[in-house]
Amino acid sequence: MKAIKIASGVAVTALALAISAQANAAAHEGGATETEWSFTGSMEFLTVINMADTGLTNTSGDDVGTIIDVELDERDDFDSATAGEAWGLETKLGVVHGPFSANLVFTADDDNAVTTEVTDIVITDGAFSFGQVGSLVDLTHEYAYDMGDSNDDILDGNAFNVGGIDESEYSEGREVGAGFRYTMDGLAVQLEGVNTTESDDVTMDGTEDYGVAVQYQGEADALSYVAEAQLRTSSFGGDDDSPYTYVGAGATYTMDMITAKVGFNRYSVTTEGGANGFHDDAVLEYGFELSATPVEALSVYLNGMDQDSGSVFVDDSMELLAGAAYTVDVLTFTGEYTYTAADGGDTALGEVAYSAGQIGAYGSVEVTDLDTDAQSPFIEVGASYTQENGVVYSAHYDLQADSDFNNEQNNIQLSAAYAF
Repeated sequence: MKAIKIASGVAVTALALAISAQANAAAHEGGATETEWSFTGSMEFLTVINMADTGLTNTSGDDVGTIIDVELDERDDFDSATAGEAWGLETKLGVVHGPFSANLVFTADDDNAVTTEVTDIVITDGAFSFGQVGSLVDLTHEYAYDMGDSNDDILDGNAFNVGGIDESEYSEGREVGAGFRYTMDGLAVQLEGVNTTESDDVTMDGTEDYGVAVQYQGEADALSYVAEAQLRTSSFGGDDDSPYTYVGAGATYTMDMITAKVGFNRYSVTTEGGANGFHDDAVLEYGFELSATPVEALSVYLNGMDQDSGSVFVDDSMELLAGAAYTVDVLTFTGEYTYTAADGGDTALGEVAYSAGQIGAYGSVEVTDLDTDAQSPFIEVGASYTQENGVVYSAHYDLQADSDFNNEQNNIQLSAAYAF
């Protein structure tokens, strides 16, 4: 052991601490470490024949006409094990040692590089846990219909950057970099904050914040429900600045042939770049889903939402979708109509899908902008064959004529894909 000179008055205390540290290290060395590997892989080979009038010219200055492209699918994100979702390989190593747990993730995708990430490092001590525990505001922001699209539909391009923190993600609650959580039955409460961008505890850059969050989940017979809240503030806030707050709730009722879901959330935003203080307003969002199966082969549904019911950023954001699906043997017929309060959003969709064993096929017609004079039908047809080993071969064709709102589409896509 390395010798350390200490004052006589603290010699006994220092020795006790050293013995305790050695005992703790020995206990850790003797503990069992459990590991588990998991793998996700996907590959899609594409041949795209684009027969639309692109307006592009070749090196001689002539119209290129039909464009043929052979490539691997790089248009989607490699984030699921679904054939046709880009290409790549992800390897995850889960590590558990006593109360310690973490994931080591290796990803190789269309960035042509291997990235390594350590995630979900959490210490769990009975009802207490701390570390990268994540957010407790993770259900109500996308509880029903398309409520989860609020970041893109409402905040993107409208919300302001506050103290180095981008508000375009605020509809999902504030990011949690560190948390200390207590969990009991359906209740979870945590002290949380965002990791500073500086490397030490002395240097501060104004991005530091802290707060609390709570989530409660429960059920009673046919009813299940959840409530969430988050409050975050910063020592760097000014006199006119308010804390960031998020509150949300959702409930689902299921009985016999009927299912009903309704959810809402309210979160702070800054509307004028801090001129009236940060977090000077709040967006109220709600959504619902109603579905029924009056007979075995028939399902009907009505969905709706308003992502900005108070028109803080967007006027007329209310949307309703009514639809029905009927199955006869290997055929499923679907019809939907979407109403939007804003002009130029009403849409009608009709689709027929075929599924029998390894063969699938579909055809659909979608007419957009029904409440304008610029309707443009969008036609899609396709078929697929799935081998017994899971390889999927498919062909897809879509067509849409020019209009004031839509560019011409006229292309064939041939695909060979596999995922696990």
